[in-house]
Amino acid sequence: MRKFISLIVLIILVTGVSLTMAQDTTTTTTTTATQVPAATSSINIFFIACESQAVFNFDGTMEAGYDIYYQVFSGAGGGGTALTALRQVTVGGDYAVSDQVTYDNNQTVSAGATASARVIMAREGNPSSTIFEETVNDLQDGCNSPANPLASSTGVDQASDSAAATTGVRSPSGGNLSIVTPLNPIVVIGVPQPLGRSNKPGEIFAECDQYRERAEPGKLYNTDNIRIFWSWFARTEEQVQDHIDNAIYNVTFQTAPLQNVQISPIEKIGTNYWVFYTAPVGNLSPGKYGVNFKLTWAQQIDDGYEKYGPGTLNDRVNSTCTFEIEEDPQGDQAQVQYNGMYSLDR
Repeated sequence: MRKFISLIVLIILVTGVSLTMAQDTTTTTTTTATQVPAATSSINIFFIACESQAVFNFDGTMEAGYDIYYQVFSGAGGGGTALTALRQVTVGGDYAVSDQVTYDNNQTVSAGATASARVIMAREGNPSSTIFEETVNDLQDGCNSPANPLASSTGVDQASDSAAATTGVRSPSGGNLSIVTPLNPIVVIGVPQPLGRSNKPGEIFAECDQYRERAEPGKLYNTDNIRIFWSWFARTEEQVQDHIDNAIYNVTFQTAPLQNVQISPIEKIGTNYWVFYTAPVGNLSPGKYGVNFKLTWAQQIDDGYEKYGPGTLNDRVNSTCTFEIEEDPQGDQAQVQYNGMYSLDR
């Protein structure tokens, strides 16, 4: 995940209405690119929670290379269970479209119950690169027809589980990282919910501190096989290869350089091409650990969206990831073999 230095998100106006009708949210997002006039993307959201489906009316202006994504949930504020997968609505320029989606697995929203929708603006094919996010609620008090021409939305590949999960960054093993926590209808104000386990325990995104909501390592045990990874994507395979040829990575773990970093073949995922870098670490003794991630380029590159390297606004990336290892209360400690280079002294 890169740091989008030239991207500025300004929430100009958010309008909420009573839960007795569908919620309408208006937001303006401004992006600034090098040496060109500022471009503006905007989205107006009208969400209707019906008994067995949801209806969305979207309108606004969308900068090239960005789309709308949404997911519907059975509770207010993105709570409860997921009623749909994450879905992508392709828009561009001035747009006014609607979408309607049937809830998965014959789920329904009872009359008088509140459902919600998480709506984000992000790059085409990469919902993790969020530039705007809003959650809207609606009381199920009937259904309306779509107000605009219907869009053709598509489901987005993401990790799923019977428990609540958040959409995360792309994983080198496929799908997305997500933190899975037990569903708990009782909310105690001021008491944080215990950290859950990742759907891919041991996979550590090297820049997790900067993208905590989408790359939280979760609860980690000394029996987990730790793998530290990072990635890059671009519009074309050639642009990814150009990055590989010019990228200068300085990634350390516990101040020592990561060893045996493996570079994946370039693959097309969604509308972009990706490469993943993975460093196998293995078992670590209990304690706190940290990754220091630095990236520069030997010469300027272009990923199809922005320019990176010498002479650009994106000339470097500096990130970190901190996490803690706990002793597995149910693991066979006799079988654990710690990595002697990185593990803390016992």
